[in-house]
Amino acid sequence: MDMKIKSNRLTYYWMLKNTTQSAWIENKGRLLWLAFFFTEIGAGTYLVSLFINCRPGLLVGWFIALALGGFFHILFLGKPARGWRIFNGIASSELSRGLLIILFFAVIGSLQILPAVFPGLPWEGNGPILSIIMGVICILVISHGFLTIGVVKAVPIWNSPMMLPLSVVSGIWVGSQLVEMILLMSGSEIAIAEMWVRWSLVCFVGVLAVFLWWDSVHSSEIAKASIKRILKGDLAGIFFICVIAIGIIIPLIITLLVWVRELSGFSSGILFLRFLCIMFGDLMMRYCVFKSALYRPLI
Repeated sequence: MDMKIKSNRLTYYWMLKNTTQSAWIENKGRLLWLAFFFTEIGAGTYLVSLFINCRPGLLVGWFIALALGGFFHILFLGKPARGWRIFNGIASSELSRGLLIILFFAVIGSLQILPAVFPGLPWEGNGPILSIIMGVICILVISHGFLTIGVVKAVPIWNSPMMLPLSVVSGIWVGSQLVEMILLMSGSEIAIAEMWVRWSLVCFVGVLAVFLWWDSVHSSEIAKASIKRILKGDLAGIFFICVIAIGIIIPLIITLLVWVRELSGFSSGILFLRFLCIMFGDLMMRYCVFKSALYRPLI
């Protein structure tokens, strides 16, 4: 009798109340959060490397997206040996289409990277057509994670029109910082990469602010409740400390100081600190987006 009452109350709760999303951010769901993160920053690194012609950055971005992102994707699968079946749903599944795009990224990207690793190959790999194709693929890979969760109609905050620009800007933001670290460690000129870091930081702050404002004002009551969790609720501490303070304010202060005093006045250590803060801040921003999600009531 007690079990029946408990079951009825649970059904009643799901029908009339907002309920938290946990499948993609708790326990094994954290693997998917990490998979999206590494896949998208790898593609962002590759994209920025295309623009500034950083061949080592192409290799690093390709490796991060496939080795780290792919590793966590495989761990998330319940039956990895049956994972190939996901491609059967390309016509109807955003996740299937995203993994197909990642497969294109792996194959076509290797055609661009291999000539730098093995100079004796009969093609150079840096032609404009191949670069344009890979640029488009990189943007699709960067937006893969947020597009995948965006099709979950029962979670209004993920249906925000600002999700796509937020994913693209954040991927480029972290990717540009990683490219600068690669150039710095190789002793190359970093002025162009620094410009990417500066303006992508400004764009990220702007897009994040619009995302929070839009869902706080123009979205459904459930999406507003999700934003309230981020700004005033149980996720406020993580958001303001990890995302705002560590992920934005510290990098912004370092960027302004570097901008005023020029790059030559700073050691590589301060730039590495900014890199760590940006990586951590972006990771925790994605955590807040996943964790704050509330399901729409059935009634």
